[in-house]
Amino acid sequence: MWPKNLHCLMLLLSLSLLLPLLVNCRVLGNTKRQAEPNEDERTASYWLEQAQRQLAERLERTRVAGGGDKRVAKNIIMLMGDGLSITTMTAARILKGQHAGQSGEECQLAMEQFPYSGLSKTYCTDSQTADSACAATACLTGIKTNYGSIGQSAQGAHVESILQWAQRAGKATGIVTTTRLTDASPAATYAHVKKRTQELDIGRQLIEDAPGRNLNVILGGGLGKFASERTDGRDLLQQWHDANPDGCFARTLAELHNCSTTDHPNGHLLGVFSDSHMAYHLAASQDQPRLSDMTAAAIARLSPHSSGYFMFIEGGRIDHGHHETRAGYALDEMLEFDAAVETAVRLTDAHETLIVVTADHSHTLTMAGYANRGTSILGMDTSQRDLDGVPYSTLNYAIGKWQSLNKNNKRENPAPHLSTTSFTPSYIHAKGVHSGEDVAIFTQGPQSHLFSGVMEQNLLPHLMGYAGCLGQGDTLCKQHK
Repeated sequence: MWPKNLHCLMLLLSLSLLLPLLVNCRVLGNTKRQAEPNEDERTASYWLEQAQRQLAERLERTRVAGGGDKRVAKNIIMLMGDGLSITTMTAARILKGQHAGQSGEECQLAMEQFPYSGLSKTYCTDSQTADSACAATACLTGIKTNYGSIGQSAQGAHVESILQWAQRAGKATGIVTTTRLTDASPAATYAHVKKRTQELDIGRQLIEDAPGRNLNVILGGGLGKFASERTDGRDLLQQWHDANPDGCFARTLAELHNCSTTDHPNGHLLGVFSDSHMAYHLAASQDQPRLSDMTAAAIARLSPHSSGYFMFIEGGRIDHGHHETRAGYALDEMLEFDAAVETAVRLTDAHETLIVVTADHSHTLTMAGYANRGTSILGMDTSQRDLDGVPYSTLNYAIGKWQSLNKNNKRENPAPHLSTTSFTPSYIHAKGVHSGEDVAIFTQGPQSHLFSGVMEQNLLPHLMGYAGCLGQGDTLCKQHK
């Protein structure tokens, strides 16, 4: 016989199970911040120590599994697709295949052929969703920081990047980007500023301060930050020439090629190919080098160094295409990034070069519906319709500029307006924004197995440092002394 007070006992049991959840979780619908971040997170030491603990856990996991990779990475190449969400990867993969006359879904990107992959968590110390500044700081210095900050902790303490660790170890170094060289992601390799908008100071640091002034290769855009936009009287280009009499300076693809055949092929290389960001590939002149051209030139310049090299390469305009909510631009820039990955793989030896491909943050691009196999990824399957019978496109943004509305503010068929360079439909009317989900990591080369699973984004440089025997943390060389 069931006791008469069974319902009371069940209620008490339910409350006992729910109480821990209510204590540890925020109440849905409450938009106010419930708790301030841990104050320790504002320090560099918190993240450095955390990453070293996580590195130790991965090493122990490898030991238990019987892992035997003893190879030290002589060279390390980090390729970052700015704003490269997983949806962007999927859509670009399909577009790549469709360019080749295939259905598209079965195609593979270069990085998808790497043996190891993982995910990284991109939040910053004060922001649920990252910008490129705090995310690139995590990827390159090993700590998380505030939204908009570069190369320093949330408290303002300067931190070194893995590029500086590499220089200290006697390696050659280089940065390559399709954005301004003073933009947030490349700046995280060499600069320390509270706000990413301080680009004139970032430019000064690149030319005058270590580690920027010691870079062997600097390729990207943003000439204005070096001369015409400056208000301090500095001519940073002339300063670079004075400091590098054997160096080579390029403004076009032809000049970049000429730099490899000059009398000083081992001197430092500076290429600045636009006044601001480099043009989208779809809109660029033939004089502008592609990201793969710059990648090849950089590897050719760095490879002769007997101690090896560290290089950061960014496909920065993927992000810009997404901010404009023009998926066609974003996907084409992703394919340019894919070509750079292919170039890096082709020109290096996987036995001595660790290649890490990842993103700094995600974007709100979605791929929805049940389109037929082979449907143009930038178009639509008109059989896919909303409840009012209006067709919708395969790709959409959660937030963006164009909602495909008619004069009566009702959604209409977007098909007549879709093109490679058109706006992509979105749900909420606003400027395109980042999204906060995890981003992918792909690796090949020495110690690449360590990059699998889900990890904090700031662990990445610690894993690269371990593989290449760089920095003050644990390294493979220390393990085998």
